[in-house]
Amino acid sequence: MAAPDLEQLLAELLEPDSDVIRRATARLREAFADPQTPARLGLLLTAAPRPQVRQLAAVLLRRRLLGRWRRLDPALRQSLPALLCEALERETEHAVTVALAQLGALVLRRGGLSAWGPLGTWVQGAARDPQPPRQEAALLVLSAALESAPQALAPHGPALAALCRGALAPGVPPGPMAYGLRALGGLAAMLGNTHTELLRSLLPDILTALKELLDADEERGAEALEVLDEFLEADPAAVTPHLRPLLDLCLQVGGDESRGDAVRVRALATVTFLAQKRPKALLRGALLAPVLGGLLAPLCAEPRPGRPDPEEEEEEEEEGGGEGRGGPSPRHAAAQALDALAVGLPPEKLLQQLLPLLEQVWGSPRAGARKGGLLALGALAEGCGEPLRRRYLGPALGVLRGGLGDPESSVRGAAAFALRSLAECLQPEVRAVAAEALPAALAALKGAPGAPPKAWYILESLLEGLGEGLGPWLPAVLEAVLGALEPSGPPRNVELGLSALHSLASTAGEQLQPHAGPILGALTPLLQPGPPESRPRRLQALGVLGALGRPEPGEGLVAALELGLALAAEEDEPEGRRVMFVLAGAVAEALGEGMGPLLPRVVPVLLGVLRRPPPAADSEAPDSFLLFEEEEEEEEEGAEPMEDDVSEEEEELIEVEVGGAYAQEVTEACEALGEVAEHSRAAFLPYLEPSLEAALGLLQLPQRGFAAPPTRPWGASAWRWGGPPPPPTVRPSPPLPSLGPPLPWSARCWRWRRGAGEGAVGGGRAALGALGRVLEGAGPALPPALLAPIGRLLADVIKGKVACLEDADGGDDEQAEAEAELRELAGEGLVALGGALGGALAPLFQELLPPLLAALGRRRSVGERSWAAAMLGEVGVALGGAVAPFLPRLGPALGAAAARDPHPEVRSNALFAMGRLAQAAGPALDAAWPGRAVLTQARAREGPGRVRDNACGALARHGGAASPAGRSPTPVCPPPPELEAGVVGLLRDVWGSCPTAFEGGLARLPPSGAARLRQALGLADAPGTC
Repeated sequence: MAAPDLEQLLAELLEPDSDVIRRATARLREAFADPQTPARLGLLLTAAPRPQVRQLAAVLLRRRLLGRWRRLDPALRQSLPALLCEALERETEHAVTVALAQLGALVLRRGGLSAWGPLGTWVQGAARDPQPPRQEAALLVLSAALESAPQALAPHGPALAALCRGALAPGVPPGPMAYGLRALGGLAAMLGNTHTELLRSLLPDILTALKELLDADEERGAEALEVLDEFLEADPAAVTPHLRPLLDLCLQVGGDESRGDAVRVRALATVTFLAQKRPKALLRGALLAPVLGGLLAPLCAEPRPGRPDPEEEEEEEEEGGGEGRGGPSPRHAAAQALDALAVGLPPEKLLQQLLPLLEQVWGSPRAGARKGGLLALGALAEGCGEPLRRRYLGPALGVLRGGLGDPESSVRGAAAFALRSLAECLQPEVRAVAAEALPAALAALKGAPGAPPKAWYILESLLEGLGEGLGPWLPAVLEAVLGALEPSGPPRNVELGLSALHSLASTAGEQLQPHAGPILGALTPLLQPGPPESRPRRLQALGVLGALGRPEPGEGLVAALELGLALAAEEDEPEGRRVMFVLAGAVAEALGEGMGPLLPRVVPVLLGVLRRPPPAADSEAPDSFLLFEEEEEEEEEGAEPMEDDVSEEEEELIEVEVGGAYAQEVTEACEALGEVAEHSRAAFLPYLEPSLEAALGLLQLPQRGFAAPPTRPWGASAWRWGGPPPPPTVRPSPPLPSLGPPLPWSARCWRWRRGAGEGAVGGGRAALGALGRVLEGAGPALPPALLAPIGRLLADVIKGKVACLEDADGGDDEQAEAEAELRELAGEGLVALGGALGGALAPLFQELLPPLLAALGRRRSVGERSWAAAMLGEVGVALGGAVAPFLPRLGPALGAAAARDPHPEVRSNALFAMGRLAQAAGPALDAAWPGRAVLTQARAREGPGRVRDNACGALARHGGAASPAGRSPTPVCPPPPELEAGVVGLLRDVWGSCPTAFEGGLARLPPSGAARLRQALGLADAPGTC
């Protein structure tokens, strides 16, 4: 296809006609079969007269080059950088320049510095050009290159910093200055903490440029403030000397009411980021006081004339059916910064400086100040809740009481927010405050036919504050709430009443059961079929019924489920099905095995959702060309020098990001299926295998975020093998036919999940938890064909050889915590597996021994060392006598940990493990075993506490093992006090495990001995039964 024809084809793709776009897309697919099409697209970068066509040509060429750089025509690879330079010189449209810059960044990413050469030369020259358009374009290209391929430019960091610094000089136009700041943010991310002095030297110029840019162009300035976050993230030490001017700038912008909300919120977000990253630097630099004062300014500001508070504006818009401005306000942004300070700083130090400031605003005659002070109090809940309770309970309750009784509704709303935030940590004293305010809140609802949303919010907050003390108020609350559910009343009032009833159900729980009749009576009219506009109200009422749970005897709930099934079948609409899911779980909980007659109608709906394919991407939209669906082609070896070969944008072309209604519906269907399986018990058995196959099939989807939900149904269904025993009415049936196929399938699917996000780790957590329950309940009954792959999976998790652990970022604290949780779950499963295999676990233990011993090393975290010591003991016990060949390696490692580890928890677990291993080995202990010597030294060295107790208990366990040759038994008469305490602790454990058997043993002792032992154990009046 010639270039003019290709230009016409691209123009057709821009037409607002779906049929034209579809035909043009098909022709473009054919055009890309010609290897010369990319070269013709390159010509259109400069030749096409329409800017939209030039932009589309750049976008298509960039997408075509993803993963195909080495297969590109060599002539085009050589000429493309020069074509880009020419196009950038000529281009006058900003959108096209952005597309060209992204294409240039891809050339650097794929071709390396050798291909980037002409572009790099052009950038260096144009960035110093006094003509603003050329300078802006050059810095735009540079910023895109730093974001896309930072490692390629890393050796040139100082030179690039000097190039960008030139754009920060006074008088530079906003465009070049903004892109210069953006490029410096990318440069900081690239350099990290390797060039602290360089980054530190840039900060004064950056702050000066930001001030100038914010005054000249607020929108660009708001975006440019991100450079401060980049510097804080990359190298906090470089920022620390400049914290005061940085904070002065952000707080001044955040508190300047003459500026727009967007830039003020962005400036305060930087303060929040600083509070999260370097909170203690504020204390060291004596900066906390000015920061708190700067945050209270927007928190306590009065609404500007003609600009009501966002909360009030949203309320008015909701009542009028419109939409508010959306987005956070400066007041909310300041509260978020305060919340970050409360979490990151020592509570006492923060409260010491903040509370005197808040006392002034709480007593202010200005409503805005009182409101801001209450919002600040609520923001302290997460980080300072407990200190508030310990030292400031009275003042805090007094402030809440005064705020809830304030004449201004905005202040009462802020007090309700504070009450809801602090309710948990101020219980039970806060109940009295909520009870005092409740009559006025109920009166406000009854006083007008259409109470404002804030009145309902206040009511819900008071109900949450009352908590378990809600019972005496239920009749009055239900009278107000149910009175708002009159079908002929204002629709908005009915909606708010249903929301309040939903909240009441969550708070009151079983306390609502005596009132089930009036509640169902008020909801029934709302559930009746009606016009299409009443459907949302019916769905909301059904959702409330699901939240109410188990009214006796469940007839109304069953009727609601019947209606929910009808609504779900009425239209292919996800909201109706999702409400039915909630009802299905509630009915299953209410009926138990009596759910059986409803299962033939409920389960197919749930399985239909799980089996439905994910939605395809919209191929008719002009910006979603699915033209490159061929299999991903790998780069040829020897490509320069980009190691991370798949960017986030490329990943979007490889796997579809599924979100919205589909992901939510599938997640809720999985949850409902698990609840129905758990509560229906034996009645669900005919549906177990197809349900597991449908749910676990989701693990094979390439979509991200589908690792955790599918494992929940079979995790919940493990009740039969790992949960509490079923009631007598449940007929026993063998678990293996249903459990066998899904178990290794799930393990295999999850084992190879890519990515270390919450989806993958959450899926592993659910899968390993269910595996553990199954192994504990039915391990010995499982065939070796299942036990072998389970053991391999558990070993791989412990060794970190699963994808979600291999791909993890070791510096992420949350990720490290998630990995530790997975390994602990795998360890618990391995112990349970050892209970099933016994000595047959030895080959797997031999494979795991090196990583477990390595985990005892000093360079590992305390959690890892403690876990490894405990695991060695637990798995060794499972091995029984088969542990003997491993003792020469276990003894020195555990002995060193018990004697020299600086953390008492590690020493305690190591001592405990040595005792358990000696007990398991029995006569196999030999003279080389260091247990007695280590334990005796620990008993003498350790002070009172758990470590010495474990040493004594371990010595007692050694006393039960045969003495090694050539060594006399440990003397136990007269026993030292510590050893006696250890023995007493062991005997208490035995009594706790099975009191009846223990009582039988006591009965065989002489009466005087039995009495002494009872007295020592504190069992004189507690015979107990097993």
